[in-house]
Order: sequence, then C-alpha cells, then structure tokens
Amino acid sequence: MTSVKIKFRKSTIKNKEGVLYIQLIHNREVKLVTTRFRLYPYEWDNRLSTVIIKNANDERTTYLQNLKNGLDSEVQQLYDLIVILEKRNEYTAEELAEYYVTQSHNGYFFPFIRYMVKALKSDNRTKTASIYETAQRSFSRFRYGEDIRIDKIDSTLIQKYETYLKQIGVSPNSISCYMRALRAVYNQAVQKGLAVSKNPFKEVYTGIEKTSKRAVDESVIIQLSKLDLSEYEHLQLARDLFMFSFYTRGMSFKDMADLKQSNLKNGYIVYARSKTKQTLTIRIEKCIEEIIDRYKDATVDDYLLPIYTKQNYNYTSHLGTYNKRLKRISELLNLGKPLSSYVSRHSWATIALRKGFPVQVISEGMGHENEKTTRIYLASVEQSVIDNANAQIIAL
Repeated sequence: MTSVKIKFRKSTIKNKEGVLYIQLIHNREVKLVTTRFRLYPYEWDNRLSTVIIKNANDERTTYLQNLKNGLDSEVQQLYDLIVILEKRNEYTAEELAEYYVTQSHNGYFFPFIRYMVKALKSDNRTKTASIYETAQRSFSRFRYGEDIRIDKIDSTLIQKYETYLKQIGVSPNSISCYMRALRAVYNQAVQKGLAVSKNPFKEVYTGIEKTSKRAVDESVIIQLSKLDLSEYEHLQLARDLFMFSFYTRGMSFKDMADLKQSNLKNGYIVYARSKTKQTLTIRIEKCIEEIIDRYKDATVDDYLLPIYTKQNYNYTSHLGTYNKRLKRISELLNLGKPLSSYVSRHSWATIALRKGFPVQVISEGMGHENEKTTRIYLASVEQSVIDNANAQIIAL
C-alpha cells in the first residue's frame, strides 16, 4: 500500500504564501513532491488536510475554491496512477513521484509519448525522438488536440487516423513512419502495464514502399568533384563534405560532424555509427586526407571537420544548412533532382553494385546489420541495361 498525505510548508518570508506538497510513502520509502498550489497558513486546516475557504473575500474565495478543486483533481490522478502501478506489483516511491510530476504514466497517451521522447533524448537518440514528436503532432491534429487514454486506443480509431492522413495527402511511407512510431510507444505503454494490448495497428500499413531512388550516376560524382567552387566558400565546404561522405562509404552527416582527431588511428578512420553503435574502420585514401588537411585550421575543439561552431553544437541545424547548400550546387549542375545528405550514401552503394561488388561487401562497408537494409539503398538498374540484357538473351 502507498500512503498519500497533503502537507503545508510555511514560507520563510513573513506574509508570503506557503506551498502545499505531497508526502508519498511506499515500502517505508518517503518521497516529497512539491505542488503548484500556494496559500497562507490560515487558509489550510492541517488536521483535516483541506483548504479553508470561509471568511475570505469574493476574489480570494474563487481562488481558494479553484485551488481546492485542482488539488482534489490531482490527488485523484495520483490515486489512479497508484492503481495502474499496483498492477505491476513492483514500483518505488521515487518512480511514483516521477510519473506524477511528468504525468507520463497517468494512463493518457500524449504524456507518455513525451516521457518516451525525453528518455530517447537523454540516450542521445535524437532522430528517433524527433520522429516520435512529429508523429505525436500529427495524431494530435487528428484528435483536435484532445488526449486519449491508452486503453481506449483500438483498431477502429487507428484506421480512422490512417484515412485522415490519406485524405490530407500524406505519402504512404510517411503514414507508415507515423504508425510505426505510435505503435512503438503503445507497445512500451503495454509493457509498463498501462493497458492491455488490443493490437490496434494490425489493420494499417506499417511497411516501406519503394521510393524514387536518391542515387546519382558516377558521372555526376565525377562532375561534382571537379566543380570549381573557389569563389563560393560555403558551397565548396558543402561539396567537400558530400565527397567526404562518398569517399567514406556513405558516412552519415551526424557521424561526420562527430569525428574527432582521436578517430584517426594508424592511417584509418575508426568510429562507431551513431545509429547502430557498430564500429567501422575506413582506410584514409588520398582524397580523404586532402579534405581533412584543407580544413584542419577551420575546426573547433578537437573535431575533424568544420561542421560544429563554438556557438552551435546542434548537428540538425547544421544539417539543414548543408542540404540547402547542396540544393544550390544541384542548380549549378542543372541536376533534375537536388542533392541531399542521403544521396552520397545511396550513390556509393549503387555505384559499388554496378561495378560488380557483392551485396554482402556493400552491406558490410556501409555498416548495415543485414543485406535487406542495404537493398533499400540500391538504385534500380537502368532500363537500357535491362533492355540490352534481354536482347542478348533473345539472340541466343
């Protein structure tokens, strides 16, 4: 059993309102939680643990009544939370206090998503956290901002949400991304005993459709490497970062940003992918060394490339700038589709495949956990190649 008591703490300053706090006792562990409620000592009955409203003027009476209603509501939420946690059999007073303060485990969906996002960010999984936040905003718009209890989420609701997304023109892959993010949060809530699984996502699309390929031909890579951008310092840096990514088997922008001098070891770049934590080793070819040397005096702290600045260590904001500059370079080259941070990675994989390297080698080079992931990156073979192959087979 958990004991819940409301206590009043006087202010140390004369004639100033004191604060109400909650004392939680569970398995002899005591935890104090400060509330947002403030009142004067003569407005609190310590024996009955209740607000004294009589003898107040009209304005103060309204304030105290609202305070009492708010306090009663929060105490009820706290008891509801205790009922939920009791189903788990084991929990601590500190957990109860944290869940109460964040409202992450009060049985409602949106607070729990925010709790998950906070946990992901503390684990440095910022990209996944961003996806969860985007999915929450989308689902909240569908719900007109109204939250919902996790145990009320069912297949009918999620199918209506899918229909809504289709009607407003969201792409199938984006719909799938939202669904997979919400499903992951829902499953975590089920694991924590906040609901019994109804498998609400079973009837909606959560796969990945084949998208237009992001790879460019080898000729574009060569053209890009030879492009004279000496008059455009920022564009030259963007081009060099793109080529560095290509030369390093499609290294992601975040991994490039986080490279430090300590990652250089005996003629190799040794680093752990931020996405999978897998360690990759890349031999420093001459073209890679030239880019490192070109910017060795322009970096901050111990970083290898001039991406972060003393004022900004947030890679996502630098990524946005990087992609804008790549788009400008694409215009200079009259490319049909703009370059982006993903193009170098897709292009390395596709060109490697066309040069006859096995998918297994490409997969290991990119640090993928399996070949299925690698195949997503590989562009389709040109139609002309297929036509020529077919002609040769028919000629037999």
